[in-house]
Amino acid sequence: MISGFRDVTPQAIAELYDRHSERTAALLGGSIHFGHWPDPAEGTPAAPALSVTTASARMTRLMTDALGVGPGEHVLDAGCGTGRPALQLARTTGAAVTGITLSGEQVRLATAAAVAEGLSDRVSFRLADAAEPPFPAGSFDGAWLFESLLHMPDPGHVLRRIHDVLRPGARLAIANLVERAPLPAASRTALDTFCALNRIAAILPLADYPSLLADAGLAVESVADVSEHSVPQTLRALCAALRADAMDVPPEEREEREEREALLGAMDRLAATPELGYAIVVASKPRRP
Repeated sequence: MISGFRDVTPQAIAELYDRHSERTAALLGGSIHFGHWPDPAEGTPAAPALSVTTASARMTRLMTDALGVGPGEHVLDAGCGTGRPALQLARTTGAAVTGITLSGEQVRLATAAAVAEGLSDRVSFRLADAAEPPFPAGSFDGAWLFESLLHMPDPGHVLRRIHDVLRPGARLAIANLVERAPLPAASRTALDTFCALNRIAAILPLADYPSLLADAGLAVESVADVSEHSVPQTLRALCAALRADAMDVPPEEREEREEREALLGAMDRLAATPELGYAIVVASKPRRP
């Protein structure tokens, strides 16, 4: 079953990230994506918790390794968030990165971070829709969709457009929440709440990715289910950070408080739902004969 709300609009996504990017990035250590904990027990009472900042950087490293790019190559970050993953990729590989987002606030934050790190000569950010990337065919040596495909009402269309702007032989790496199996009723309700509050258009079954990519003209290279290393730990860390941060929400902002409580309840449930997973999928554009 596909979860999400197919009527999510670009404007709604832009408004969400214009409003929440800076605070969410602060809560998650600079990035706005799930982390990777090498030991599945970490983040539980049985083991010390790896910091969410380190875990986020580990997930970015996995995505960077999946692309396999180097100096002189150019990567598209389609849905770049606050720019931290793009900057880490550029710093560790020597590649150039162009990030696109629907949020003007994210462009501002990401551009400022690139300047602060001395990488603005190789890393840039601009307003654009990943569903219609404004670049000539064959512009990029690699691309990733780092938790951005879930915002797209028509993921197949997005993948076809990303295919078009890749050079032959270039890789696409996708990091995304996935459905590993049908969710129990209570967890399905929690996921619906999570999707509504986060403007998520589609969380796809993991089994759908090979055919979805093939239909876009992309050849699957690998599918890595990293759920046990990511989903429960990230959701628990975010819940703890949001609860600690709740005192900063003024009492008069009733709507935000109610949304936060609903989100916390949903994430508490989903952290204990193994059917909700996380995967890194790597595909490539076939080389010309």
